Order: sequence, then C-alpha cells, then structure tokens
Amino acid sequence: MTDAPPWIGGVTIGTLFLSAAVLITYTLLPLPGQESLGDLNYVVAGLLFAGHITFTRLYRTRLARPASGSSPHRPGHDPDGAGPSAKPSRPEPSDAPAE
Repeated sequence: MTDAPPWIGGVTIGTLFLSAAVLITYTLLPLPGQESLGDLNYVVAGLLFAGHITFTRLYRTRLARPASGSSPHRPGHDPDGAGPSAKPSRPEPSDAPAE
C-alpha cells in the first residue's frame, strides 16, 4: 500500500485505537455515559474493529487494484529493481569460441 493516500493510515489506525479505547475505558474506568450503555460497549468496540478490518480489506482488494487492462506498475517503475544494466547480457555469436 505504498501508493495509498495519507488519510488511509489515519482511518485504519484511528478505528483500531478507538475500538481499543472503548474496551479499555469501559473495563477499567468507565466514562460518563458508558455505564448506561452496559454491554453495548462491547458491541460498539466490535463494530469499530470489524469496520477497521473491512475498510482495510476493501481498500487492498478493490481500491488499490488498477483497472483491468492497465499496467499494474507505474510507467518507468521497475518493481524488481533490476534495470536494463542489471540484467545479464547474452554473448554475441561472434564472441562464441570456435570449434
């Protein structure tokens, strides 16, 4: 996900931390209003965590994938890092030893 917009990281980490914060505050030190929700706090935390996983998977499978028929790599980008100079060259027929 190196080509992802910067807000993707904020959304994914935010939903993950928010779900953890709901669980931690409810179990250790309930905030005002959390006690009235009771066990629904676990449902809220579960939904936030499920939203985190769903958003991440949807982004990786649908949004980050290029359109069909287009090159999966940027123009001029060599994903292997092997440019034309790094590839082995074949010997010319005139370089072959004579028998």
